[in-house]
Amino acid sequence: MIEEVLLGKTPFGGEIYYLQSDRPYDIPAVRIFVSVQKAMKGVVSEPIRTIEEFIAYVNRHPEVSKPYVRKVLQYHHGDVGEMERYGFYIKSVSRLFTFLSWIPIGANRGIKGVGTELSLRYVEHRGFITHQDRILKKVEEDSMNLYRMLRDAKTAKEDARCILPLSTVTEEIVHIQLGRDLAKWANYLRNEPFEEARAVGEALSKWNEEENGFSMPSTEMPASRMPLLSEDEDPQRGLLKEFLAEKPRGIYYNPYTQALVWNSRRSIASFHQDVRNRQVYFWWPSWESVIREKDFYTPPHIPTSLRKHFNPPPKGSHNLLPQGNHQLAVYSTPLGKIMDLYCAIYGNRNIYETVRLRACMRAQLEIRNQYRLIAESIKGDFPGKLGARCETEGECFEPQKEQCPLYSRYVIGKIKA
Repeated sequence: MIEEVLLGKTPFGGEIYYLQSDRPYDIPAVRIFVSVQKAMKGVVSEPIRTIEEFIAYVNRHPEVSKPYVRKVLQYHHGDVGEMERYGFYIKSVSRLFTFLSWIPIGANRGIKGVGTELSLRYVEHRGFITHQDRILKKVEEDSMNLYRMLRDAKTAKEDARCILPLSTVTEEIVHIQLGRDLAKWANYLRNEPFEEARAVGEALSKWNEEENGFSMPSTEMPASRMPLLSEDEDPQRGLLKEFLAEKPRGIYYNPYTQALVWNSRRSIASFHQDVRNRQVYFWWPSWESVIREKDFYTPPHIPTSLRKHFNPPPKGSHNLLPQGNHQLAVYSTPLGKIMDLYCAIYGNRNIYETVRLRACMRAQLEIRNQYRLIAESIKGDFPGKLGARCETEGECFEPQKEQCPLYSRYVIGKIKA
């Protein structure tokens, strides 16, 4: 039986819930549902549209959770195997909040936790956080009209989402170890310069102290973060920029130290996924730098007649920055805005496994292109073949793999040969 406890609310209509169950499969099953918001055929016998409906269904049909989780585990999506009996459901928050929330979880030596978020690759856009700012509302209205225009033209959700601002509403469920790690995560959020993140951090910190008797100095939290202003960016970014300036494709691999370093310029939307990879160390730009960035990602499958709307993209954040309203400027920034990051992976095994995951056709196009470029660039020095699992190991566990061109080439083609 899954129980829900409301811990607090955000200033913009968000809610923070503690979920608890007496069965280990229940919360992981809810995590699976939150991503695509679609019930699994053959396991669930009725249409379900929301997390609340799914929780109610699981409570009525407790036999569903175990096969639901096992179905996904057979695809080797291992993090679903984190069989905790509890989780935190963060409902009706912005894409900005969830992006911030993943940074300390995905960081090296970061907070111990896993989670799942509603994916705009698979789920239709559902609106924006609740607020009364007329400037941000105008940005949202313009982006929503363009999003609908793109979807009416049969543009994929994954591509159409790039036009949406960071105020776009979403939801996530995370497992964070209670006690110390939850306190770190709460402290991290409380120290963000955004009201929404601070509200979640305050609610979690208060509950953790009251329920678990655990509190700690606010100074104990992961160092990996996106500063608000460019003057607060890590000086290491300048050193890496200079170091990689003359390296082919901005990629460098040292076989002696097993260190891979590269510069990556991709959309906020793509980093929203990549940020959760604990193997990668990121040197983040400031939000100010992202807002001032002129480049915008235009998906290759956008119809030619609609490309003019992407170059330049809808403005709002760039105009708000000089006014000193940094929170509003960040919320107005579209998901397709380019971020300029410096990244590193240490250890050949970590490099191999990260490329194997990200070079797969199931990965987002921007992410896939980045890691396939890395594989191509360092293949002369790396001791072994890099690529998707089908390329390097001759097998695949993903659903619908028979439709994948890489699977057809490296697995089916090899069998026929």
